[in-house]
Amino acid sequence: MLEINGKKIELDSSLDAPAEVIEAARKVELIVMDVDGVLTDGHTYQLNSGEQFLCFSAEDGTAFALCGAVGLHLAVISGRDLEAARIRMGRFPITEMHFGCVNKELVLSEMSRRLKIPCERMAYIGDDLNDLPLMARVGLPVAVPNAAPEVIKAASYCTSKAGGEGAVRELVTLVLKARGLYEQAVEKYLREH
Repeated sequence: MLEINGKKIELDSSLDAPAEVIEAARKVELIVMDVDGVLTDGHTYQLNSGEQFLCFSAEDGTAFALCGAVGLHLAVISGRDLEAARIRMGRFPITEMHFGCVNKELVLSEMSRRLKIPCERMAYIGDDLNDLPLMARVGLPVAVPNAAPEVIKAASYCTSKAGGEGAVRELVTLVLKARGLYEQAVEKYLREH
């Protein structure tokens, strides 16, 4: 229960996921994300000048701030290296950002070693075939509903929101609620924003 300007506001603390997903989410210390098709809708807009731009969800931006409020680590591993993604992700408390990755699984392993967070204590959210090796390594593999069929099949959880439409916010909310950090994150976020 939050109190804002003298009014009590009850936060939704319900978890709408299978018990095994909630249990896996309780253990997550790091959420790792793909960019294209997860943080974006998968479209790349090509201008005549050669410049490309992407569309990101503001909901996911709020989710990043909620993670920052309670120290839940975030990371990005992307196969492409677009300036738009670097600029967008640079605005948030992202622990590690890796762009232009040919071997995403190797990057995940190195990140696990460097941060001293076992892969079993990570969530990974992806949408395409190159995400499958990472999903096979983490404790909570997650797909967006517009993912490749093989990715959906490999996932323990599939978000209801599509990539670029708040899918990461949905995952972050699940993890924060499962870990009992959601109310604390919202309180701190509201104080700071």
